[in-house]
Amino acid sequence: MKVSYLWLCEVVNITGVSPDELAERLTRGGLTVDGVAPRVKGVSGVVVGEVVACEQHPNADRLRVCQVNVGQDELLTIVCGAPNVSAGQKVPVAVVGANLPGGKIGKAKLRGIESQGMLCSASEIGLEVKLLPKEQTEGLYILPSDTIVGADVADLLQLNDVVLDIDLTPNRSDCLSIRGLAYEIAALYGRPIRFEPPKRAVTGEGSPVHIEIATDLCSRYDAQVLSGLNDVASPLWMQMRLLTMGVRPINATVDITNYVMLEWGQPLHAFDFDEVRQETIVVRQAHNGEKLVTLDGEERSLTQDMIVISDPDRAIGLAGVMGGENTEVTQKTNRVVLESAAFDAPSVRRTGQRLGLRSEAQQRFEKGIDVVAVRAALNRATELYQQICGASIVGDVASTARTEEPAAESRMVAFSPSRCRELLGAEIADETMQDVFSRLGFHISTSNFSGSDREWDVAVPTRRPDITREADLVEEIARLVGYDEIPSTLPEGATTTGTRTLRQKIHQTTRHILLGAGMTEVFTYSFTHPSQLDRMRLPEDAEYRRMIPIAMPLSDERTVMRTHMLPSLAQIGEYNLSHGNLGGQVFELARVYRPKSLPLTEQPIEETMWAGLWFGEYPVQLGQRPRAFDFYDAKGSIEVWLSAFGLGHRAAFRKTNVPYLHPGRSAEVVVDDIRIGQVGEIYPETAEEMGVAGAVYAEFHLDAIESLLNLRYHVQPLPRFPASLRDLAVVVDQNVAVGDLLYAAKEELSSGTESLLESCNVFDVYRGKGIPESHQSVAFSFIYRATDRTLTDEEVSHLESRVLARWQREFAAVLRS
Repeated sequence: MKVSYLWLCEVVNITGVSPDELAERLTRGGLTVDGVAPRVKGVSGVVVGEVVACEQHPNADRLRVCQVNVGQDELLTIVCGAPNVSAGQKVPVAVVGANLPGGKIGKAKLRGIESQGMLCSASEIGLEVKLLPKEQTEGLYILPSDTIVGADVADLLQLNDVVLDIDLTPNRSDCLSIRGLAYEIAALYGRPIRFEPPKRAVTGEGSPVHIEIATDLCSRYDAQVLSGLNDVASPLWMQMRLLTMGVRPINATVDITNYVMLEWGQPLHAFDFDEVRQETIVVRQAHNGEKLVTLDGEERSLTQDMIVISDPDRAIGLAGVMGGENTEVTQKTNRVVLESAAFDAPSVRRTGQRLGLRSEAQQRFEKGIDVVAVRAALNRATELYQQICGASIVGDVASTARTEEPAAESRMVAFSPSRCRELLGAEIADETMQDVFSRLGFHISTSNFSGSDREWDVAVPTRRPDITREADLVEEIARLVGYDEIPSTLPEGATTTGTRTLRQKIHQTTRHILLGAGMTEVFTYSFTHPSQLDRMRLPEDAEYRRMIPIAMPLSDERTVMRTHMLPSLAQIGEYNLSHGNLGGQVFELARVYRPKSLPLTEQPIEETMWAGLWFGEYPVQLGQRPRAFDFYDAKGSIEVWLSAFGLGHRAAFRKTNVPYLHPGRSAEVVVDDIRIGQVGEIYPETAEEMGVAGAVYAEFHLDAIESLLNLRYHVQPLPRFPASLRDLAVVVDQNVAVGDLLYAAKEELSSGTESLLESCNVFDVYRGKGIPESHQSVAFSFIYRATDRTLTDEEVSHLESRVLARWQREFAAVLRS
């Protein structure tokens, strides 16, 4: 938020405090000031001048020779090329020796005529051109006719102001106004505040406007009818303050509402009262599909959860967001009704987000306003309309609230001084705490105000909605006493050593193992587009196609929550390959989102997975030729991961048939008959369309393996007896998966009261001479060991015969001679 230093000086006494010192004190008090900068740098010697005469330059078609009165004894001759210069105007004049943002002004001779200065445009004196109307930026900057000749333009236009850029936290909505900042600065420095609420005499006449509140999302609505408004420009001082705060001046009718909003933090809106039918305003919920053309000229389609301001026939404004074009104040407007209200903050925020609107008023409503300021801001605006626009008050304020009880001006919060000292770890005297609350404008009830061990009742004004409990008051004590005054102390009391849950340990171990296997972790969006699944050859009724739509998507490419991680990782692979990276192996640990029903009626299933992609070529190493990543690179990383969890000997790789994976080069991974994932080469057509030809993809359900392990350490004694090593080679049909042979052998030898198999591995697969056509020879290495004895040949032979018998029954395997 940008704030005018000169405006602050008017409402709180900060004599002797420079802008930089104020910024430092605000920052130490919890309101971070990101920057302090002069509004316009280096403007001096620029005064108000009156163009007395203006004649054509004898030697130039586009130049004028002007005689200008700047309050000196003699008129100045100034040559000007601005298209809008004419006699009788009052404009900024940079006399000889003046400094402008563009440089210093000296005497100059233009086409034979000496020019004694320069008539200035808005940009030449440093005004914010982007916030000015077009007519004020093309040519000279024309000043009001009643401006005093010879006055210093830097003072007149507040060019010597300093702008503080304050980064407010969401809880400090009170500081979105000059009033709130004034109270904050007064508390920090212990200075008096000069912010008096406006007072208005009650006329006793009824208001011509009738107010109805037909929604629980509006707690109060005040309205004042005014007539006889003159269509005039707002005074320079008001325009300059608006520009300094980053608000575009338009005309007095609009500028006054913006000015009061910045001053009080209470948004206001003016409707053309003659366009409000039946002189009745109704605050209600919108009808589904109801249309409203807002002040920006856009037709909006409304929904039932939006609050609208309406007359008996139609909507005339979006509550807290933007008014309607049908009641816009124009030059023909004779009567206006001025609105000041309190709307539900979450509803205003949702309305603005859904319609893509963002305004200064919405920003204040969605963070919470001070209900006490509703009437005060309305009175202040009425006062300014009378002074600037010559408006007349028509009747008293029409006010309606959801409750007949008047809004309380403060809330009581219990506070214990001793508890405050305990929480802060500092010995702060009761008198110091009393002084802090007094500077903040908080009042302490005297009923419980005796002794440091008793609680105080602190009355907190409604302008501080962030203070609702004792801890908030303790924070205020710390802020104003100064965090640097609180000594550093070690924590006391019992402490508990933190630990991770089983799920967290699984995630952490997975990340460490895959990184150790040479993979690179990536992070991608959880948002995608339904068309990304078209390349995966999925059927139209596939469960993956049931995707959760995003209410407000970031872009047209990310409109739904992803149900599969392959498209996200494929985009990583394609990007790397197209930017000169020859290949890589990446993984992501993230979630996919699967709805139980659409549209959503309950929380969707959020499944945590890790997915990997091996694409392109394996890095060249000494003694090795370049080669593409293949299925076994992925399988190796997966086996390392499974072994880290103690699941390597329990896992089996079985053939699978997945539309987006190659049917002969893919497998599902099963542990104890529970499917935990799959791995395989991406189907050629899919891989080609995704830009990762020949890539291998794997995905595993981390939630599924929770029930399979507990991550406790498993220990066993070192072997005391020698192992028996045996090799077996069998001939089987070439369509038999080697993994199925391994799984069957392990399952056969693990049954019974004692498992003597220590390990079983494949060391050779051969097809060719000596092997029947369409068959293959597979050789296995078995290691047997007992924990209490040395195995005999008979025992080992019996184990071998069991394995061979199982293979013969299930796979028609024959022992190779």
